[in-house]
Amino acid sequence: MSGNPYNWQSHNPSVQIPRQGVAKAAELMRSNGSAVVMGGRGMGKSVFLRQLAVELEQDEGTEVLLIEAPPADLTVEAGLGFLAEHLGVPTNPYSSRRLFDEYFAREGASERLVLLFDEFDRYAEKGDAVQPPGRGLFNDLEAARRSLPGLSILAAGSVGVFIVRDVLGSSFLARALYLPLTPFQRGEMDVLVRPFSDRGLPSEATLDALFLASGGIPALLTYGLQELWKLERDATPDDVTELYVAFEEQYREYLRDLLSALSDTRLSDAPRRIWERLQQMPGPIARAELESSLGPGAGALQLGLDDALYLLQVTGAISIEGSIQRADPIIARPIASLLNLSRDPRPAGDLTTQFLDDLTWLLARFQRSSLDFFRPSRGSGSDERRLVPESVFSAHLALGFELLGWRTEREAQRGAGRTDILLRRNGDVESFIVELKIWGRNDCRQAQHQVDGYWTEDVVAGAVVQLTAAEIADWPERYVEDCLGSPGLEVEARPIAAHSPVRARFHCRSQTVDGMFTSVEHFLLRLPRRA
Repeated sequence: MSGNPYNWQSHNPSVQIPRQGVAKAAELMRSNGSAVVMGGRGMGKSVFLRQLAVELEQDEGTEVLLIEAPPADLTVEAGLGFLAEHLGVPTNPYSSRRLFDEYFAREGASERLVLLFDEFDRYAEKGDAVQPPGRGLFNDLEAARRSLPGLSILAAGSVGVFIVRDVLGSSFLARALYLPLTPFQRGEMDVLVRPFSDRGLPSEATLDALFLASGGIPALLTYGLQELWKLERDATPDDVTELYVAFEEQYREYLRDLLSALSDTRLSDAPRRIWERLQQMPGPIARAELESSLGPGAGALQLGLDDALYLLQVTGAISIEGSIQRADPIIARPIASLLNLSRDPRPAGDLTTQFLDDLTWLLARFQRSSLDFFRPSRGSGSDERRLVPESVFSAHLALGFELLGWRTEREAQRGAGRTDILLRRNGDVESFIVELKIWGRNDCRQAQHQVDGYWTEDVVAGAVVQLTAAEIADWPERYVEDCLGSPGLEVEARPIAAHSPVRARFHCRSQTVDGMFTSVEHFLLRLPRRA
Protein backbone atom coordinates (compact mmCIF):
# COMPACT_ATOMS: atom_id res chain seq x y z
CA MET A 1 0.00 0.00 0.00
CA SER A 2 1.49 3.33 -1.08
CA GLY A 3 1.73 6.31 1.25
CA ASN A 4 -1.17 8.67 1.79
CA PRO A 5 -1.28 11.07 -1.21
CA TYR A 6 -3.35 13.63 0.72
CA ASN A 7 -2.08 16.17 3.24
CA TRP A 8 -4.56 18.91 3.99
CA GLN A 9 -1.93 21.05 5.74
CA SER A 10 0.59 21.12 2.88
CA HIS A 11 1.08 24.01 0.47
CA ASN A 12 2.60 21.55 -2.01
CA PRO A 13 -0.01 18.77 -2.34
CA SER A 14 0.90 15.73 -4.41
CA VAL A 15 -2.61 15.78 -5.89
CA GLN A 16 -3.44 19.18 -7.36
CA ILE A 17 -6.34 20.67 -9.25
CA PRO A 18 -5.32 23.44 -11.70
CA ARG A 19 -7.04 26.50 -10.29
CA GLN A 20 -9.12 28.77 -12.45
CA GLY A 21 -7.54 32.18 -12.74
CA VAL A 22 -3.91 31.05 -12.88
CA ALA A 23 -3.71 31.68 -16.64
CA LYS A 24 -5.34 35.11 -16.27
CA ALA A 25 -3.00 36.03 -13.44
CA ALA A 26 0.02 34.87 -15.45
CA GLU A 27 -1.04 36.99 -18.42
CA LEU A 28 -1.35 40.03 -16.16
CA MET A 29 2.05 39.40 -14.54
CA ARG A 30 3.63 39.27 -18.01
CA SER A 31 2.32 42.76 -18.76
CA ASN A 32 3.50 44.78 -15.76
CA GLY A 33 0.23 44.28 -13.88
CA SER A 34 -0.80 43.95 -10.24
CA ALA A 35 -3.42 41.65 -8.77
CA VAL A 36 -4.95 40.42 -5.53
CA VAL A 37 -6.07 36.81 -5.10
CA MET A 38 -9.00 36.72 -2.66
CA GLY A 39 -9.82 33.55 -0.77
CA GLY A 40 -10.79 32.50 2.73
CA ARG A 41 -8.88 30.13 4.99
CA GLY A 42 -8.34 26.81 3.24
CA MET A 43 -9.42 28.05 -0.18
CA GLY A 44 -6.03 27.30 -1.71
CA LYS A 45 -4.36 30.72 -1.98
CA SER A 46 -0.88 29.36 -1.26
CA VAL A 47 -1.33 26.53 -3.77
CA PHE A 48 -2.56 29.07 -6.32
CA LEU A 49 0.61 31.14 -5.88
CA ARG A 50 2.79 28.09 -6.36
CA GLN A 51 0.92 27.05 -9.48
CA LEU A 52 1.32 30.58 -10.81
CA ALA A 53 5.03 30.56 -10.00
CA VAL A 54 5.50 27.29 -11.91
CA GLU A 55 3.66 28.78 -14.90
CA LEU A 56 5.73 31.98 -14.94
CA GLU A 57 9.08 30.30 -14.32
CA GLN A 58 8.76 28.68 -17.73
CA ASP A 59 9.08 32.13 -19.34
CA GLU A 60 12.58 32.95 -20.46
CA GLY A 61 13.94 36.06 -18.81
CA THR A 62 11.48 35.98 -15.88
CA GLU A 63 12.37 35.61 -12.21
CA VAL A 64 9.64 34.84 -9.70
CA LEU A 65 10.07 35.64 -6.02
CA LEU A 66 7.47 33.99 -3.75
CA ILE A 67 7.38 35.69 -0.35
CA GLU A 68 5.59 33.22 1.93
CA ALA A 69 5.25 35.54 4.94
CA PRO A 70 6.12 39.13 5.85
CA PRO A 71 9.13 40.04 7.97
CA ALA A 72 8.62 40.47 11.68
CA ASP A 73 9.07 44.24 11.33
CA LEU A 74 6.68 45.72 8.78
CA THR A 75 8.27 49.11 8.31
CA VAL A 76 9.18 50.13 4.77
CA GLU A 77 12.87 49.89 5.60
CA ALA A 78 12.56 46.38 7.05
CA GLY A 79 10.35 45.22 4.18
CA LEU A 80 12.71 46.51 1.51
CA GLY A 81 15.69 45.03 3.33
CA PHE A 82 13.84 41.73 3.38
CA LEU A 83 13.31 41.94 -0.40
CA ALA A 84 16.89 43.00 -1.02
CA GLU A 85 18.16 39.96 0.84
CA HIS A 86 15.95 37.59 -1.17
CA LEU A 87 16.90 39.26 -4.47
CA GLY A 88 20.59 39.24 -3.68
CA VAL A 89 20.96 43.03 -3.86
CA PRO A 90 23.94 43.85 -1.59
CA THR A 91 22.64 47.18 -0.35
CA ASN A 92 20.22 48.46 2.23
CA PRO A 93 17.80 50.35 -0.05
CA TYR A 94 15.95 53.48 1.00
CA SER A 95 13.19 52.99 -1.59
CA SER A 96 11.87 50.16 -3.70
CA ARG A 97 12.72 52.10 -6.87
CA ARG A 98 16.40 52.14 -5.89
CA LEU A 99 16.20 48.47 -4.95
CA PHE A 100 14.76 47.41 -8.30
CA ASP A 101 17.04 49.72 -10.29
CA GLU A 102 19.99 47.96 -8.72
CA TYR A 103 18.41 44.56 -9.27
CA PHE A 104 17.75 45.10 -12.99
CA ALA A 105 21.21 46.72 -13.46
CA ARG A 106 23.04 43.56 -12.38
CA GLU A 107 24.81 41.55 -15.03
CA GLY A 108 22.62 38.68 -16.14
CA ALA A 109 19.54 40.00 -14.39
CA SER A 110 16.16 38.86 -15.66
CA GLU A 111 14.08 41.13 -17.83
CA ARG A 112 11.00 40.63 -15.68
CA LEU A 113 10.60 40.29 -11.93
CA VAL A 114 7.34 38.98 -10.47
CA LEU A 115 6.73 39.39 -6.75
CA LEU A 116 4.16 37.03 -5.22
CA PHE A 117 3.12 37.86 -1.64
CA ASP A 118 1.36 35.20 0.44
CA GLU A 119 -0.33 35.93 3.80
CA PHE A 120 -1.30 39.46 2.76
CA ASP A 121 -3.64 39.68 5.76
CA ARG A 122 -0.62 39.74 8.05
CA TYR A 123 0.48 43.01 6.44
CA ALA A 124 -2.76 44.45 7.85
CA GLU A 125 -2.09 43.47 11.45
CA LYS A 126 -2.22 46.28 13.98
CA GLY A 127 0.80 48.49 14.37
CA ASP A 128 1.59 51.95 15.62
CA ALA A 129 -0.32 54.94 14.34
CA VAL A 130 2.77 56.63 12.88
CA GLN A 131 3.56 53.80 10.45
CA PRO A 132 0.68 51.35 10.00
CA PRO A 133 2.06 47.97 8.92
CA GLY A 134 2.08 47.17 5.24
CA ARG A 135 0.73 50.50 4.00
CA GLY A 136 3.99 52.23 3.30
CA LEU A 137 5.64 49.11 1.92
CA PHE A 138 2.98 48.29 -0.66
CA ASN A 139 2.46 51.92 -1.63
CA ASP A 140 6.21 52.16 -2.23
CA LEU A 141 6.19 48.94 -4.25
CA GLU A 142 3.26 50.19 -6.31
CA ALA A 143 5.06 53.41 -7.15
CA ALA A 144 8.02 51.38 -8.42
CA ARG A 145 5.80 49.02 -10.43
CA ARG A 146 4.12 51.87 -12.28
CA SER A 147 7.46 53.26 -13.40
CA LEU A 148 9.27 49.97 -14.15
CA PRO A 149 7.86 47.94 -17.08
CA GLY A 150 9.70 44.81 -15.89
CA LEU A 151 8.01 44.60 -12.46
CA SER A 152 4.72 42.90 -11.56
CA ILE A 153 3.12 42.29 -8.15
CA LEU A 154 0.47 39.89 -6.87
CA ALA A 155 -0.74 39.38 -3.28
CA ALA A 156 -3.06 36.77 -1.77
CA GLY A 157 -5.35 37.45 1.20
CA SER A 158 -8.93 37.77 2.43
CA VAL A 159 -10.40 40.24 4.94
CA GLY A 160 -6.97 41.86 5.34
CA VAL A 161 -7.39 43.24 1.82
CA PHE A 162 -10.39 45.27 2.99
CA ILE A 163 -8.54 46.33 6.15
CA VAL A 164 -5.69 47.73 4.09
CA ARG A 165 -8.15 49.36 1.69
CA ASP A 166 -10.51 50.96 4.21
CA VAL A 167 -8.35 51.59 7.27
CA LEU A 168 -4.93 52.21 5.82
CA GLY A 169 -5.58 53.21 2.23
CA SER A 170 -3.61 51.68 -0.62
CA SER A 171 -2.61 52.88 -4.08
CA PHE A 172 -1.61 49.25 -4.73
CA LEU A 173 -5.14 47.91 -4.17
CA ALA A 174 -6.70 50.78 -6.10
CA ARG A 175 -5.14 49.46 -9.32
CA ALA A 176 -4.96 45.74 -8.61
CA LEU A 177 -7.12 43.22 -10.45
CA TYR A 178 -9.19 41.14 -8.01
CA LEU A 179 -9.20 37.37 -8.61
CA PRO A 180 -11.63 35.38 -6.41
CA LEU A 181 -11.01 31.78 -5.32
CA THR A 182 -14.19 29.77 -4.79
CA PRO A 183 -14.85 26.19 -3.63
CA PHE A 184 -14.21 23.18 -5.85
CA GLN A 185 -17.10 21.89 -7.92
CA ARG A 186 -18.11 18.23 -7.95
CA GLY A 187 -16.17 17.57 -11.19
CA GLU A 188 -12.99 18.91 -9.59
CA MET A 189 -13.49 16.61 -6.61
CA ASP A 190 -13.79 13.68 -9.02
CA VAL A 191 -10.30 14.54 -10.28
CA LEU A 192 -8.99 14.87 -6.75
CA VAL A 193 -10.08 11.32 -5.80
CA ARG A 194 -8.25 9.61 -8.68
CA PRO A 195 -5.47 8.21 -6.45
CA PHE A 196 -8.16 5.95 -4.96
CA SER A 197 -8.65 4.25 -8.34
CA ASP A 198 -6.02 1.56 -7.70
CA ARG A 199 -7.68 0.53 -4.45
CA GLY A 200 -11.30 1.18 -5.37
CA LEU A 201 -12.97 4.56 -5.50
CA PRO A 202 -15.25 5.55 -2.63
CA SER A 203 -18.91 4.95 -3.39
CA GLU A 204 -20.97 7.71 -4.96
CA ALA A 205 -22.88 8.06 -1.69
CA THR A 206 -19.63 8.52 0.26
CA LEU A 207 -18.43 11.15 -2.21
CA ASP A 208 -21.80 12.90 -1.94
CA ALA A 209 -21.45 13.03 1.85
CA LEU A 210 -17.84 14.24 1.56
CA PHE A 211 -18.75 17.04 -0.82
CA LEU A 212 -21.68 18.18 1.34
CA ALA A 213 -19.67 18.23 4.57
CA SER A 214 -16.66 20.06 3.10
CA GLY A 215 -18.64 22.44 0.93
CA GLY A 216 -15.91 21.96 -1.69
CA ILE A 217 -13.46 24.07 0.35
CA PRO A 218 -10.11 22.63 -0.80
CA ALA A 219 -8.51 22.22 2.63
CA LEU A 220 -11.61 20.61 4.18
CA LEU A 221 -12.10 18.36 1.17
CA THR A 222 -8.45 17.26 1.23
CA TYR A 223 -8.72 16.58 4.96
CA GLY A 224 -11.66 14.29 4.31
CA LEU A 225 -9.81 12.36 1.60
CA GLN A 226 -6.74 12.12 3.84
CA GLU A 227 -8.80 10.50 6.59
CA LEU A 228 -10.73 8.20 4.24
CA TRP A 229 -7.41 6.96 2.81
CA LYS A 230 -6.36 5.85 6.29
CA LEU A 231 -9.36 3.51 6.60
CA GLU A 232 -8.00 1.05 4.01
CA ARG A 233 -11.54 -0.29 3.53
CA ASP A 234 -14.72 0.74 1.79
CA ALA A 235 -15.80 4.02 3.33
CA THR A 236 -19.43 4.94 4.02
CA PRO A 237 -21.31 8.23 4.44
CA ASP A 238 -21.24 7.56 8.19
CA ASP A 239 -17.43 7.55 8.09
CA VAL A 240 -17.62 11.03 6.59
CA THR A 241 -19.80 12.20 9.48
CA GLU A 242 -17.35 10.81 12.04
CA LEU A 243 -14.24 12.32 10.47
CA TYR A 244 -15.73 15.82 10.27
CA VAL A 245 -17.04 15.60 13.82
CA ALA A 246 -13.45 14.78 14.80
CA PHE A 247 -12.21 17.73 12.72
CA GLU A 248 -14.57 20.15 14.47
CA GLU A 249 -13.36 18.90 17.86
CA GLN A 250 -9.64 18.78 17.06
CA TYR A 251 -9.28 21.91 14.90
CA ARG A 252 -11.73 24.31 16.47
CA GLU A 253 -9.42 27.29 16.00
CA TYR A 254 -9.19 26.56 12.28
CA LEU A 255 -12.95 26.82 11.81
CA ARG A 256 -13.13 29.84 14.10
CA ASP A 257 -10.44 31.56 12.07
CA LEU A 258 -12.16 30.59 8.83
CA LEU A 259 -15.34 32.31 9.99
CA SER A 260 -13.67 35.30 11.65
CA ALA A 261 -13.87 37.41 8.51
CA LEU A 262 -17.66 37.01 8.57
CA SER A 263 -18.39 37.36 12.27
CA ASP A 264 -15.93 39.93 13.65
CA THR A 265 -18.23 42.88 14.34
CA ARG A 266 -15.21 45.05 15.20
CA LEU A 267 -14.44 45.00 11.47
CA SER A 268 -17.93 44.98 9.98
CA ASP A 269 -21.36 43.61 10.68
CA ALA A 270 -22.27 43.51 6.98
CA PRO A 271 -21.14 39.93 6.10
CA ARG A 272 -22.95 38.41 9.06
CA ARG A 273 -26.15 40.30 8.29
CA ILE A 274 -26.15 39.28 4.62
CA TRP A 275 -25.31 35.67 5.53
CA GLU A 276 -28.21 35.50 7.98
CA ARG A 277 -30.55 37.06 5.42
CA LEU A 278 -29.61 34.48 2.78
CA GLN A 279 -30.08 31.69 5.31
CA GLN A 280 -33.64 32.88 5.81
CA MET A 281 -34.44 33.48 2.14
CA PRO A 282 -31.92 32.60 -0.59
CA GLY A 283 -32.01 34.36 -3.98
CA PRO A 284 -33.11 35.58 -6.38
CA ILE A 285 -33.62 38.65 -4.25
CA ALA A 286 -33.89 42.32 -5.15
CA ARG A 287 -30.70 44.27 -4.54
CA ALA A 288 -32.59 46.97 -2.62
CA GLU A 289 -34.12 44.36 -0.31
CA LEU A 290 -30.74 42.80 0.41
CA GLU A 291 -29.15 46.21 0.98
CA SER A 292 -31.88 47.05 3.49
CA SER A 293 -30.69 44.18 5.69
CA LEU A 294 -27.27 45.82 6.11
CA GLY A 295 -28.56 48.37 8.57
CA PRO A 296 -26.36 51.23 9.80
CA GLY A 297 -22.63 50.84 9.25
CA ALA A 298 -20.65 49.41 12.15
CA GLY A 299 -17.02 48.42 12.66
CA ALA A 300 -13.78 49.68 11.19
CA LEU A 301 -14.51 48.61 7.59
CA GLN A 302 -16.85 50.35 5.17
CA LEU A 303 -18.17 47.20 3.53
CA GLY A 304 -21.08 47.65 1.16
CA LEU A 305 -23.31 44.94 -0.26
CA ASP A 306 -20.90 43.98 -3.05
CA ASP A 307 -18.00 43.72 -0.59
CA ALA A 308 -19.99 41.57 1.83
CA LEU A 309 -21.16 39.23 -0.93
CA TYR A 310 -17.62 38.98 -2.30
CA LEU A 311 -16.21 38.12 1.12
CA LEU A 312 -18.91 35.50 1.73
CA GLN A 313 -18.21 33.99 -1.68
CA VAL A 314 -14.44 33.67 -1.32
CA THR A 315 -14.86 32.25 2.20
CA GLY A 316 -16.96 29.41 0.79
CA ALA A 317 -20.10 30.39 2.71
CA ILE A 318 -22.31 31.19 -0.29
CA SER A 319 -22.59 30.57 -4.01
CA ILE A 320 -23.45 33.45 -6.34
CA GLU A 321 -24.84 33.02 -9.84
CA GLY A 322 -23.50 35.55 -12.31
CA SER A 323 -22.01 38.92 -11.47
CA ILE A 324 -22.11 40.60 -8.08
CA GLN A 325 -21.78 44.21 -9.13
CA ARG A 326 -24.91 45.85 -10.46
CA ALA A 327 -26.79 42.52 -10.63
CA ASP A 328 -30.47 42.91 -9.81
CA PRO A 329 -31.90 40.63 -8.62
CA ILE A 330 -28.99 38.94 -6.89
CA ILE A 331 -29.06 35.15 -7.07
CA ALA A 332 -27.17 33.81 -4.06
CA ARG A 333 -27.58 30.88 -1.68
CA PRO A 334 -25.72 29.28 1.25
CA ILE A 335 -23.47 26.31 0.42
CA ALA A 336 -24.11 23.10 2.34
CA SER A 337 -21.05 22.52 4.54
CA LEU A 338 -19.70 22.53 8.08
CA LEU A 339 -19.92 26.32 8.00
CA ASN A 340 -23.70 26.24 7.66
CA LEU A 341 -24.38 23.49 10.21
CA SER A 342 -23.52 25.23 13.46
CA ARG A 343 -24.91 28.06 15.53
CA ASP A 344 -24.27 29.65 18.90
CA PRO A 345 -25.22 27.54 21.95
CA ARG A 346 -28.63 28.21 23.43
CA PRO A 347 -29.87 27.85 27.01
CA ALA A 348 -30.68 24.25 27.92
CA GLY A 349 -34.37 23.47 28.26
CA ASP A 350 -36.85 20.70 27.66
CA LEU A 351 -35.04 18.03 25.60
CA THR A 352 -37.99 17.24 23.36
CA THR A 353 -38.46 20.90 22.53
CA GLN A 354 -34.76 21.26 21.85
CA PHE A 355 -34.74 18.13 19.67
CA LEU A 356 -37.59 19.37 17.50
CA ASP A 357 -36.21 22.91 17.40
CA ASP A 358 -32.78 21.69 16.27
CA LEU A 359 -34.31 19.37 13.68
CA THR A 360 -36.46 22.17 12.27
CA TRP A 361 -33.43 24.46 12.11
CA LEU A 362 -31.34 21.84 10.30
CA LEU A 363 -34.09 21.11 7.80
CA ALA A 364 -34.24 24.81 7.00
CA ARG A 365 -30.48 24.68 6.35
CA PHE A 366 -31.04 21.74 3.99
CA GLN A 367 -33.70 23.62 2.06
CA ARG A 368 -31.67 26.83 1.74
CA SER A 369 -28.77 24.79 0.26
CA SER A 370 -31.00 22.42 -1.69
CA LEU A 371 -29.02 22.54 -4.96
CA ASP A 372 -26.09 20.83 -3.26
CA PHE A 373 -28.23 17.76 -2.55
CA PHE A 374 -28.57 16.95 -6.26
CA ARG A 375 -26.05 15.20 -8.49
CA PRO A 376 -26.06 14.48 -12.24
CA SER A 377 -27.30 11.04 -13.27
CA ARG A 378 -24.19 9.17 -14.44
CA GLY A 379 -24.28 7.21 -17.67
CA SER A 380 -27.87 8.12 -18.50
CA GLY A 381 -27.10 10.65 -21.21
CA SER A 382 -29.39 13.07 -19.41
CA ASP A 383 -28.69 16.38 -17.73
CA GLU A 384 -31.28 15.61 -15.07
CA ARG A 385 -30.03 15.97 -11.52
CA ARG A 386 -31.24 13.50 -8.91
CA LEU A 387 -31.45 13.75 -5.14
CA VAL A 388 -28.63 12.02 -3.30
CA PRO A 389 -29.56 8.76 -1.50
CA GLU A 390 -31.28 8.63 1.87
CA SER A 391 -28.05 7.42 3.50
CA VAL A 392 -26.36 10.69 2.49
CA PHE A 393 -29.16 12.83 3.88
CA SER A 394 -29.06 10.85 7.13
CA ALA A 395 -25.29 11.19 7.42
CA HIS A 396 -25.43 14.96 6.82
CA LEU A 397 -28.30 15.37 9.27
CA ALA A 398 -26.35 13.38 11.87
CA LEU A 399 -23.36 15.69 11.28
CA GLY A 400 -25.60 18.69 11.87
CA PHE A 401 -26.93 17.26 15.14
CA GLU A 402 -23.37 16.47 16.29
CA LEU A 403 -22.30 20.06 15.65
CA LEU A 404 -25.28 21.21 17.73
CA GLY A 405 -24.11 19.17 20.72
CA TRP A 406 -26.01 15.90 20.25
CA ARG A 407 -24.43 12.45 20.19
CA THR A 408 -25.71 10.39 17.30
CA GLU A 409 -25.67 6.74 16.33
CA ARG A 410 -26.52 5.60 12.82
CA GLU A 411 -28.36 2.34 12.10
CA ALA A 412 -28.69 1.60 15.81
CA GLN A 413 -30.41 -1.68 16.68
CA ARG A 414 -33.65 -0.71 18.37
CA GLY A 415 -36.67 -2.92 18.92
CA ALA A 416 -37.71 -4.45 15.62
CA GLY A 417 -35.02 -2.91 13.43
CA ARG A 418 -32.35 -0.27 12.92
CA THR A 419 -33.03 3.44 13.17
CA ASP A 420 -31.69 5.97 10.69
CA ILE A 421 -30.48 8.22 13.54
CA LEU A 422 -30.57 7.71 17.31
CA LEU A 423 -29.79 10.80 19.40
CA ARG A 424 -28.88 11.50 23.00
CA ARG A 425 -27.92 14.71 24.75
CA ASN A 426 -25.31 15.39 27.44
CA GLY A 427 -25.02 11.74 28.44
CA ASP A 428 -28.73 11.47 29.27
CA VAL A 429 -30.44 8.10 29.09
CA GLU A 430 -33.38 9.53 27.14
CA SER A 431 -33.09 9.01 23.40
CA PHE A 432 -34.72 10.35 20.23
CA ILE A 433 -35.31 8.69 16.86
CA VAL A 434 -35.19 10.21 13.37
CA GLU A 435 -36.34 8.29 10.30
CA LEU A 436 -35.64 9.92 6.95
CA LYS A 437 -37.38 9.02 3.67
CA ILE A 438 -37.42 10.26 0.09
CA TRP A 439 -41.01 10.42 -1.11
CA GLY A 440 -41.76 7.83 -3.75
CA ARG A 441 -38.80 5.61 -2.89
CA ASN A 442 -38.70 2.36 -0.94
CA ASP A 443 -41.02 2.16 2.06
CA CYS A 444 -41.69 5.85 2.66
CA ARG A 445 -45.34 5.16 3.49
CA GLN A 446 -44.36 2.81 6.34
CA ALA A 447 -42.31 5.38 8.28
CA GLN A 448 -44.72 5.77 11.21
CA HIS A 449 -44.99 1.99 11.55
CA GLN A 450 -41.19 1.69 11.50
CA VAL A 451 -40.68 4.30 14.23
CA ASP A 452 -43.29 2.58 16.38
CA GLY A 453 -41.35 -0.67 15.89
CA TYR A 454 -38.10 0.96 17.04
CA TRP A 455 -39.68 2.34 20.22
CA THR A 456 -38.18 1.29 23.55
CA GLU A 457 -38.69 2.57 27.08
CA ASP A 458 -35.86 5.13 26.85
CA VAL A 459 -37.24 6.80 23.70
CA VAL A 460 -38.84 10.17 24.44
CA ALA A 461 -39.86 11.32 20.96
CA GLY A 462 -39.39 10.50 17.31
CA ALA A 463 -39.47 12.30 13.99
CA VAL A 464 -40.09 11.31 10.39
CA VAL A 465 -38.64 13.51 7.64
CA GLN A 466 -40.11 13.05 4.16
CA LEU A 467 -38.18 14.71 1.32
CA THR A 468 -39.11 15.34 -2.30
CA ALA A 469 -37.83 17.37 -5.23
CA ALA A 470 -41.23 17.44 -6.93
CA GLU A 471 -43.90 20.10 -6.62
CA ILE A 472 -46.90 18.17 -5.29
CA ALA A 473 -49.93 20.40 -4.93
CA ASP A 474 -51.89 18.14 -2.60
CA TRP A 475 -48.96 16.49 -0.84
CA PRO A 476 -50.14 17.13 2.76
CA GLU A 477 -53.58 15.68 2.02
CA ARG A 478 -52.13 12.68 0.19
CA TYR A 479 -49.66 12.11 3.00
CA VAL A 480 -52.35 11.96 5.64
CA GLU A 481 -54.44 9.61 3.53
CA ASP A 482 -51.61 7.30 2.43
CA CYS A 483 -49.32 7.31 5.48
CA LEU A 484 -51.25 8.33 8.58
CA GLY A 485 -54.44 6.35 8.29
CA SER A 486 -53.60 3.48 10.64
CA PRO A 487 -56.25 2.51 13.22
CA GLY A 488 -55.60 4.05 16.62
CA LEU A 489 -53.22 6.73 15.28
CA GLU A 490 -54.08 10.24 16.50
CA VAL A 491 -53.03 12.87 13.96
CA GLU A 492 -52.81 16.61 14.60
CA ALA A 493 -51.69 19.14 11.99
CA ARG A 494 -49.12 21.57 13.36
CA PRO A 495 -49.09 25.27 12.37
CA ILE A 496 -46.20 26.31 10.10
CA ALA A 497 -44.32 29.50 10.86
CA ALA A 498 -44.09 32.22 8.23
CA HIS A 499 -41.21 31.68 5.80
CA SER A 500 -40.74 28.11 7.04
CA PRO A 501 -39.45 25.80 4.29
CA VAL A 502 -41.45 22.91 5.81
CA ARG A 503 -44.46 22.20 3.63
CA ALA A 504 -46.50 20.49 6.37
CA ARG A 505 -46.03 19.11 9.85
CA PHE A 506 -48.08 16.54 11.73
CA HIS A 507 -47.95 15.31 15.31
CA CYS A 508 -48.92 11.65 15.75
CA ARG A 509 -49.66 9.69 18.91
CA SER A 510 -50.17 5.95 19.14
CA GLN A 511 -49.61 2.93 21.35
CA THR A 512 -47.32 0.00 20.54
CA VAL A 513 -48.27 -3.66 20.96
CA ASP A 514 -46.14 -3.57 24.13
CA GLY A 515 -48.31 -0.82 25.58
CA MET A 516 -45.80 2.05 25.14
CA PHE A 517 -47.11 5.44 24.03
CA THR A 518 -45.30 6.99 21.06
CA SER A 519 -45.02 10.63 20.05
CA VAL A 520 -43.81 11.18 16.49
CA GLU A 521 -43.50 14.42 14.52
CA HIS A 522 -43.74 14.23 10.71
CA PHE A 523 -42.06 16.87 8.51
CA LEU A 524 -42.71 17.26 4.77
CA LEU A 525 -39.87 19.14 3.07
CA ARG A 526 -39.43 19.96 -0.60
CA LEU A 527 -35.91 20.55 -1.92
CA PRO A 528 -36.13 22.56 -5.17
CA ARG A 529 -33.68 21.88 -7.99
CA ARG A 530 -33.00 25.56 -8.53
CA ALA A 531 -32.77 28.73 -6.49
